[in-house]
Amino acid sequence: MRRNRFLEYLVVQVLVIAAVMLIFAVIKNKQIAATIAGVLFVVMPISLMAWEHKKEGFQEMTWFAGMLQFWVIFALPILGIRLLNWGVPFDQLFFWGIPGPLLHSWSSKSYMVMMLVTAIRWWRVDR
Repeated sequence: MRRNRFLEYLVVQVLVIAAVMLIFAVIKNKQIAATIAGVLFVVMPISLMAWEHKKEGFQEMTWFAGMLQFWVIFALPILGIRLLNWGVPFDQLFFWGIPGPLLHSWSSKSYMVMMLVTAIRWWRVDR
């Protein structure tokens, strides 16, 4: 049976969630923990997209869209506002008029969409 790369991508996405939980448990400074987590949320999708492009090109456009919606709309802006406003509590930050906590809440849902798209591709490739 051929190895299904989308299962591997899904495992990586789950591992990032576990890593972020561990980061917040170990690093007591929430600003530093959030920044490290933000870097993970930025690096993981772009790394998976680069790997997928290298191996298969842009054959999986739906999957790329699922990854990009999280990366462009949430991961990059959230990390950006954190870095550009160092020392300001996250609940006081805004991006295009959207409060940081609301943006973060939406990003969690967006991450789940990204994982769902990956799971669907895994299931379809296995069929």
